[in-house]
Amino acid sequence: MLELGGNAVDAAVAAGFVAGVVEPMETTLAGSGFMLVHAPEDGRAYSVEFAPRAPAAARPDMFTIDTSRALDRGLGVSVVVGDENVQGIKAAGVPATMTGLVEAHRRFGRLPLATVLEPAIALAHDGFEADSYYALEVLANLPALRSDPGAAAVFLANGDPFPVAHLGEASLGTPPRVRQAALGRTLELLAARGAAALLEGEIGDGLIETVKALGGILSRDDLRKAIPRIGEARRLALRDHEIWAPTAPCGTVTQYEILKIWMALYPDRAPVEDTPARIEHLAAATWHAFADRYHWLGDPEVVPVPEEGLLADEYAASIAAAIRRNEPAPRPRDGEGAPWEVYAGRAVHDPWPFQMNSGPKPVWRPEGATEPTSGTTHISVIDRDGMAVSLTHTAANHFGSKVVCPKTGLLFDAALGWFNARPGAANSIAGRKRPLANMGPVLLTKNGRATAALGAPGGRRIISCVLQIALNLIERGMNAEQAVAAPRIDASGSVVLASERLEPVLGQLDPDKVPWRLVGEQHQPFNYELARPVLVTRDSAGRLEAVTDPYTKGYAIAL
Repeated sequence: MLELGGNAVDAAVAAGFVAGVVEPMETTLAGSGFMLVHAPEDGRAYSVEFAPRAPAAARPDMFTIDTSRALDRGLGVSVVVGDENVQGIKAAGVPATMTGLVEAHRRFGRLPLATVLEPAIALAHDGFEADSYYALEVLANLPALRSDPGAAAVFLANGDPFPVAHLGEASLGTPPRVRQAALGRTLELLAARGAAALLEGEIGDGLIETVKALGGILSRDDLRKAIPRIGEARRLALRDHEIWAPTAPCGTVTQYEILKIWMALYPDRAPVEDTPARIEHLAAATWHAFADRYHWLGDPEVVPVPEEGLLADEYAASIAAAIRRNEPAPRPRDGEGAPWEVYAGRAVHDPWPFQMNSGPKPVWRPEGATEPTSGTTHISVIDRDGMAVSLTHTAANHFGSKVVCPKTGLLFDAALGWFNARPGAANSIAGRKRPLANMGPVLLTKNGRATAALGAPGGRRIISCVLQIALNLIERGMNAEQAVAAPRIDASGSVVLASERLEPVLGQLDPDKVPWRLVGEQHQPFNYELARPVLVTRDSAGRLEAVTDPYTKGYAIAL
């Protein structure tokens, strides 16, 4: 798209549609997401929000908690009977990705929509190679994919995984291709008619027909009301930069809270080296912010959310003071449960005194929680004019809900898995409510110019990954390659997950205060423990550098 004279939005939208074709294990064009656009002409950043949302018929008690199981498969602790909140048509949220990408293109793009959609249309018809990662994901989800006729017809070969040519073309031949003719026709309709084909036309007809046949709750009215929102992005000043992020419920408030605590800990200059103190302080700030996330955050259009209080300077200073006093960070002890379970019903802090003009403080007391799932794609672009785009969209789970609409070829997502499956929490299910998603794309600017477009897939691990890379760029003076390759940690759970390269530093910490576990990065090519960042930077001379996580599958190019 850039070579055809398009801008960064044309490129990001084209890549976003391609991802929806070739990465069904990560995302779907019937899913949700966020796009940030920095406009060089006015120095502002805009947020295009096609956020996940529950159908109007959704209810807090629509799923039955399965008390006979205590599995943790990365899907959380509130196990639902039949896994209906993460698998099957009842798990699906309102499809928003197609309308979001089309609206972003209409507002900011330069090339014709048909041109932007051409690569995705071609790939849907011609197919993509069933490589080793695709095969691994299929095997991990094989029973669920086999159970849906639409998914089995598209993603499996006669009900079985496609064979993979592990040793290359010379010895085992060319890998088979996964073709999606119905999806190709859907994209052709979209290219010809725009979003109307979904909201009022054949695409929407096909989706609703499948939903009704399978006993789902999505309605035509839900589709009509899935209108993307475009407005100025949320902004946080960090040293001499600005960090722009989406405004809807996602990773933003938690990312900002960690950074505010960090700046209260280090108001002038933060340590550059990975010292024990730096690692301990970063972990503590993360634990505090995630405890708040698990208890207080939800959709502010539906429930009271103290966003202003959580991001107040005084509130951050109070937490930083506790960290300096060496007080234990909020972390469940052995036997208490996972943090998203423990803190959903127990508040660690009270941000409400820092919330201006607030109403009565809510009381959240669910009996447990559901940890949001993973399965996400991220795209970062900066063009020669300085327009920058950070785009994250997702199926909310690997292969979404594992249900494919036969008429449209669209894979339904599993957005309801982001909600707490029990009533009584800030993030419990309600009709038309937006769940607390993990996506956390950001743009960095300095003096009105975009310096970086950054994001990642990786479930809740996205939040720590993105903010640490931002700190690497802004505070540690790293270039793009150094910032992404530098070892990271994640403290969104009870134990610090850390790059294996940090073992000498972690060995100096008190394991009772900061328990840790190493992540084997280069030895585990498909893991998500530290997320999978995608970064583009632009220096003061206009030079571009693009890089993806070196230990996982990704692609970057600077033209």
